[in-house]
Amino acid sequence: MSKFFYHGKANNNNERGSASFGGNKVVRLGSKNAPAQISVKTEARKAELEAILKENKWIAEVTLDAEKSEDIRDLGILQATAETQRAVTSKKANRNDPCPCGSEKKYKKCCGA
Repeated sequence: MSKFFYHGKANNNNERGSASFGGNKVVRLGSKNAPAQISVKTEARKAELEAILKENKWIAEVTLDAEKSEDIRDLGILQATAETQRAVTSKKANRNDPCPCGSEKKYKKCCGA
């Protein structure tokens, strides 16, 4: 029985394309690529909101227009996301790791059985 050996360059571009080129990029509100859009009626309110934005290091375009109603929805979204906590993941024990229950046995003999 013969063996087949390929002596050429490996081709990483399959039918779906390369995973490292382009990719799915996430644009976050309040960043340079997606600034928050805020409109206010008075100069005092504009200064107040700019202080909040500067304190939290958010980027926004604050427009002053006395004719339109105040629109600060994007600021509310930014404040709501800042208050949520990030998910913390804990690594699951592998078969030969000590069991996390504290029994000093291997995970496969204790809780993994």
